[in-house]
Amino acid sequence: MRDGLDAFREALECRVGPEAFRSWFTGVQFNHEAEVLAVHAPTDFVARTLRSEFEVSIREEARRAFGENVTVEIVVPSGTPARAAQTEPLAEIFRAVAPNDNQRDFFVPDLTEVAIKDEVHLMEMTPFTLNKSTETRSELVYVTPQGLTLRVKAGADRELPSVEDYDLVLMMQSWLADMANQYRTSVEQYEAEKRAGKNVAPPALPPRSFDVSISEVVKFKRMKWGGHRSEDVLDGLRRLVGAVISVDPLKGSKYRGGEFHLIDKYDILAKTPDGKASRLRIDIPNWTYEGIVERAVPTLRTYSRDYMILAQPLHRALYRLLSLKVPKDSTALYVVSLVELGQRFQTRQTQKYFNRTIKGAVEACQGRLLGFRLELVGQKDDRALRAWRELPGLSEDANADHHITQSN
Repeated sequence: MRDGLDAFREALECRVGPEAFRSWFTGVQFNHEAEVLAVHAPTDFVARTLRSEFEVSIREEARRAFGENVTVEIVVPSGTPARAAQTEPLAEIFRAVAPNDNQRDFFVPDLTEVAIKDEVHLMEMTPFTLNKSTETRSELVYVTPQGLTLRVKAGADRELPSVEDYDLVLMMQSWLADMANQYRTSVEQYEAEKRAGKNVAPPALPPRSFDVSISEVVKFKRMKWGGHRSEDVLDGLRRLVGAVISVDPLKGSKYRGGEFHLIDKYDILAKTPDGKASRLRIDIPNWTYEGIVERAVPTLRTYSRDYMILAQPLHRALYRLLSLKVPKDSTALYVVSLVELGQRFQTRQTQKYFNRTIKGAVEACQGRLLGFRLELVGQKDDRALRAWRELPGLSEDANADHHITQSN
């Protein structure tokens, strides 16, 4: 029987491919008795994945190896039926939203963020402070594994941007990305009409400034309206307009250096009767405009809209990084040491206390963060965060029990 199982394993590996077999069948035990092939998975997650992705292959190769009457049973280690998949986000990690949050009266584009240039993404680091109330630094510095030094420097007599301030950058970029998509569609239609012999005017490029009301900013950020919202937005703009991003590459690197502003100047276009700003114009930096409008294929990352209501800055920082780093292939993993994570997040905590903070953040979201799964692995100095994209249709237990070791 052992020879038959060995032949079966070899045939199955040939069918699904060596990489998939190594990823999903390492640790899987096969037992063939009384016309039943029992597939013992090491974890519930693996069992669910074998059922959803590989059951047909297992069954067909089993019939070739053991006969047409063989049946396949993929065994869940716990021996209990899996619970239905939970698709709703965990309410505990979100802040309250306005009562009419699901009835917005203005268009909300997809939430996107663009690379600075040359595929250099500001999502490599946290370009905002995680604790506005205690932050005293005027500069954040991160050196990427490629040797690029990214700096975020506050303006003169200004604080570093906060996570709430950065929402304005995301709003501006998201709006411009939508305008660029509309422009490209108009260009295609224009070219088609020109080929058809029609006398039509070319479409206008998207504007280089972003006009927006305070109420639209509040709705985009999915916040409740309050008496200080106008001042809060203006304070954020003052921090953003002074902040400078610099990229310093190694000599001989393919990357180009330079300095960039998160936003250019802003103007107040209108005020309320009591003198508060009600409408603004924000000038879009050249690097943002070029990367979104003029580049043939913009390097954009799309966020979940629920990013805006994550209550903790650390959860936002985690989500930004995972959106950049976790492979789109849902079976692949991203593993980052907590030492590197502390550098990316520009923490001021000692490593010991930062590790505790990350542990608390993972526990608070129960290892689920807007479509990502998180778990801590390793011990002490080798502590790391492992993350992957949730597999749709799997149970809560199946998605949580992910312990397959893959090289990143």
